[in-house]
Amino acid sequence: MRRMKYLNREQAFHFIWENADRDGIWQGDAASLAAEFEESEQAAEAVLDELHGRRLIEKLYTGTFIISDWREKDDPNDEWID
Repeated sequence: MRRMKYLNREQAFHFIWENADRDGIWQGDAASLAAEFEESEQAAEAVLDELHGRRLIEKLYTGTFIISDWREKDDPNDEWID
């Protein structure tokens, strides 16, 4: 049985966080997020817009985002989303 992934802002941000490089840069876009969660590109774009509106990510250029408040992944005090 395959576990379904649910696309919401928390899951999307977690995916972006886990797949960002050591500088907090994620090489992805709505299409890659949609593919990961088996959702429409429009739904993924809406989630990326919400994350941007909450100032969690910033778009650097097409297909590249940066996490706005990047901290090391192994920081024990890290709370990665409100």
